[in-house]
This record gives sequence, C-alpha cells and structure tokens, in this order.
Amino acid sequence: MRINKIEVAAAIAVIGLLVFFTVHKCFSVLAQSKEIAAKRGLASLRSAIAVYYSDNDGRYPGDDISKELVEKGYIEKIPYVYLPHHKKSNQVTITNLDKNTDSGGWAYKVDDTPDSNGRLKGQIWINCSHGDWSNL
Repeated sequence: MRINKIEVAAAIAVIGLLVFFTVHKCFSVLAQSKEIAAKRGLASLRSAIAVYYSDNDGRYPGDDISKELVEKGYIEKIPYVYLPHHKKSNQVTITNLDKNTDSGGWAYKVDDTPDSNGRLKGQIWINCSHGDWSNL
C-alpha cells in the first residue's frame, strides 16, 4: 500500500487547520480571561472605595489611594489590570487625567472639578482608550 502525495498534502492541510483553530481559540479564551480579571479588579476597587467613603464620613481616599485602601484593610492589594495594548500594571494615575488617558493601569479622580468625560471625585476606571475599556 503506497501513500499518495495528494493524501499526505490533504492530511497536512487538515492538521494545519486544526492547529490554526485551536491556537485561535486559545488566544480568544486568554483575551476573555484578561477582560474578566480587569472587570473583577475594577469591581473590587469600586467596592473598596465605597466602603472607605462610608466609613470615613463621606470622604473619598486621597492622592495616595493605594496606601489608604491597602493599609487600612479595605483591599488586600491593588489588583493588576491586564490590557491588550499595555503591560500589566497596578499603578493608579491621579494627575493630568485628561492628558493621560492611555497609560494602562487604573485612573482615579481625586479633585472636585469634573473632567472632560464628566467623571467626578472618587471615581476609578481602567486607564485605556482602546476599545471599550474607557467606558467601564
């Protein structure tokens, strides 16, 4: 029984397609898991800020939000956010938010003046302008 070159080429093509679809699916699942982790981290931060606000007579954390939330036990640590266009980061940007809208990590509004997006004091969000990240 001889194996025909066409049969070998067809088998290689089928295997190639299976590998392609498997790799594609793995990357899709990885991207979804990063998105879910980012949303969970954001929810954790928002909850910690809300409890802090409630415990501190209507005062939001200040410029050193990371230190205030972690050291006072409102959150174990500032979660990392994994974004497709940035390195993983748990940094919280608090200044020049209108100019610094795409540095990755988190952005937190500490002053009373609304920014160009209408965000108010005490709000935190994912600091990325790619896709839907800025709308969370």
